[in-house]
Amino acid sequence: MPRRTRTESRVVRPFDSADAVLAHVRFKLSAQDDFDDRTLFDPSVIDRSHIRPEFLLHLDTSALGRIGCLTATDVALVIRIDDPSLHRSEVVFEHVVDDLPETYSVPEEVKDRFSWGPGLTASVALVLKESRSPKPGLPFMRGQWVARREFSLRSAKERRTFPIERWSSERFVSQGLPSDTVYWIDFFWEELNVRIEDPADVLRVCLRADVYDALVDAEEGPAGRAVMKLIEAEILAEVLWRGLGGMERGDQIERGSLLHSVVARVRKATGKSERDLREMVHTRRELGTIRALAQATVSARREVARLKAGG
Repeated sequence: MPRRTRTESRVVRPFDSADAVLAHVRFKLSAQDDFDDRTLFDPSVIDRSHIRPEFLLHLDTSALGRIGCLTATDVALVIRIDDPSLHRSEVVFEHVVDDLPETYSVPEEVKDRFSWGPGLTASVALVLKESRSPKPGLPFMRGQWVARREFSLRSAKERRTFPIERWSSERFVSQGLPSDTVYWIDFFWEELNVRIEDPADVLRVCLRADVYDALVDAEEGPAGRAVMKLIEAEILAEVLWRGLGGMERGDQIERGSLLHSVVARVRKATGKSERDLREMVHTRRELGTIRALAQATVSARREVARLKAGG
C-alpha cells in the first residue's frame, strides 16, 4: 500500500493561513539531538537523565497579516505542557513575539514537574494579547490562540490517533456533500484488512470549520470531549461495517490491520466475539447494533452523562 507521509500532529490549526507562522518552530527532547521537523518523539529510546527539552523559536511573523490583519505586537507566544499521566497542564513560557529568544530550554525545576513519558504533549501557540472586535472566522478573545504547533511523546508501539482537518463548506460541496455537513469520515482505502503503520494512512475526519472552531474552544470541557467520543465511536463503527462487510466469510482478519485493532478493541470492551460481529454485518445487517457496540467501546455514555454534571 502506498503511504501518505505525515510530520504534523493530528491537531489542525483553526484558521486556514495560520500554519506558516509556526512552521519552522522545532523541538528536541535531548541535548544530544539536533532540531529537525519531527513532531512525534519516542521517550523510551532516551535515557531519562539525558532529557533536556528545548524549543527552536523561529517564527514567520509576516504570515500574521493574513489572519485578520494581525501584527507581531498583537500576539504573544506561549508554551504549554500537558501531562495526562500526572493530571498536570501548565504554561511554562510566555513571551512577546517581537523580542523572542532564539531558543527556549525548559528549566530543570520545571522539567522535573513532568513525567516526559508517553502521552505528554508540548504546545507552542500564538495567542491574542487583547480582545478585538468580533469578526466571523477570526480570533477575537484575549488569550485565544491563532496558531498552534504540537509536539507529542509516545512509544513507537502506541496506537496513533486519527487526523482531524478543518474544512470550509466549499470543500464539502466539492466532494458532493451538503455545505452544512458537520463532519465526514473520509476513507482513503476501502481495503481495511491489510497491515498498516498508521491509521492516518487510511482515513481522516473532516470537520465543518465553525464546528471545528467550537470544539477547539471547548476541547478541555465536557461538551468537547463528549462530541469527540461520539465521533470516535462513529469511526469504529465505520471500520467494522466496511471492513467486515468487504470480507468473504472464510477470510481471516490480518494482524496489524486497522480492522484487526478495531475488532480486538470492541471484543475486549463488549465481550462480543469476532463471529458475533461478522454475523451482525453479514447476516443480520445490524448497523445500529454495531454503532451501539462502538459507543460502549469508547465509553461515550460516560462523557455524555458528564454534561449534566458540568464535567
